[in-house]
Amino acid sequence: MALKKTTLLFEEQAYKKLQEKSKLEKTSVGELVREAVTNYYGIKSSKEKMDALQKLGSLNMPVSDYKEMEKDIIKELFKPF
Repeated sequence: MALKKTTLLFEEQAYKKLQEKSKLEKTSVGELVREAVTNYYGIKSSKEKMDALQKLGSLNMPVSDYKEMEKDIIKELFKPF
């Protein structure tokens, strides 16, 4: 993936924390910022989306018939308090 260059200004304390974290994680401050932006704004690649979908599919969760599930959901929605 091609990267675009930008300039960011941080308060000194925030930048020091980023530097400390980058040393702990053995990565660059830029990579930390890119990861934070991706996570905060939900920017995911197609591969990451497919991986997440496959992971969900492999959970082996019990699923019943659609109509049966719909009845259960409606029953719960209108259940008295």
